[in-house]
Amino acid sequence: MKKKLIFSGILLIALVLTTGAFAYTYSGFATATLDVTPAGSSFFTSEEAPTTEQPDWESLMPEAEYSLEILRPNAAGDETNIPFQSPSSGEHWDKVDDESPDDGDTYVNTWQANNYCRDLYNLTDHVEGSGNIQFVTVYFTFSGYTDGGDYSARARAAIKTHETVYEGSVETTTGDTFVTGAYQWTVNPGTGSQWTWDEIDNLQAGINLRGQSRFRPAFCTQVYIVVGYEMPPIIDGAVPKGDLFTVTPHGQYTGDFQINLYLTNTGYANLAYRHLNIKLYVGNSLEAGKSPHYQVLSLENGVATFNIEGGAAASYTVEVIGGGYNLTSADPDEWGEGWSITPEFYCEVIQR
Repeated sequence: MKKKLIFSGILLIALVLTTGAFAYTYSGFATATLDVTPAGSSFFTSEEAPTTEQPDWESLMPEAEYSLEILRPNAAGDETNIPFQSPSSGEHWDKVDDESPDDGDTYVNTWQANNYCRDLYNLTDHVEGSGNIQFVTVYFTFSGYTDGGDYSARARAAIKTHETVYEGSVETTTGDTFVTGAYQWTVNPGTGSQWTWDEIDNLQAGINLRGQSRFRPAFCTQVYIVVGYEMPPIIDGAVPKGDLFTVTPHGQYTGDFQINLYLTNTGYANLAYRHLNIKLYVGNSLEAGKSPHYQVLSLENGVATFNIEGGAAASYTVEVIGGGYNLTSADPDEWGEGWSITPEFYCEVIQR
């Protein structure tokens, strides 16, 4: 079971300190308002409201993603037994390699054949696929014949792997409207085990066709395979961007203050992360005018500080503008009891 430490809502603890400091902690994100009466008085809170632009830390969960790669005929295979092709020039494989079916502009058919006839085609090698292969599906577009009546056609997918041909179930259609059939192999039928990419690159695929009679043939205009695969989970990259909170001084306050942001759940976050570096930025702070213009909050240092002089701005927003992460592994079950992928913060605002 994947265990997620999920903090719902906003957890807010406010302290009015005799030293002129205001502090609060939260696991969500909020707006804090600072107020002051005569100089030297303590800060106190007004209403707090959640922000809607918070970073999506849950997006860093290493969930598997799935993708598809399409492979098409690029040469003749070991069998070319379907008796007829149109146009007559070229080879059978180039009559069925269309990216979109051409509805009979090019095709192979079973003219003058009474029985099933099979073609096999070599395929392009895979380019993008990686990870675990979940399935191989052969698609084929075929039709029957119409001349004084609608006549049936039967077709089944064919593959050749490890020197043996395997076929799917029979599909049937009537008339000259092209339809698409398919058959899927979730494991390699030659080994009974999960497909490998070497097997994919050595695979041949094709179709076995049969018309209703010798002069009422079946037609095929397209054959291709789809390889479905599970991509390795992402375990490192950039942290999500967003706003953490906003500090709004009283309109009459023109003094200095300091914003300290602490990472409070480093023990639990250390179970999920090998490293976590969060780049924080506060506009109109002294740090914003330096190079670099941000502070880094990490599992190692645990605090970032921003200094405000004069309280000239109407508000100050602490933003996550970048950073990087690397997870302990791709399997949260290996992280340890109580792990958290969501950082928790303690914010301290100190009058200077």
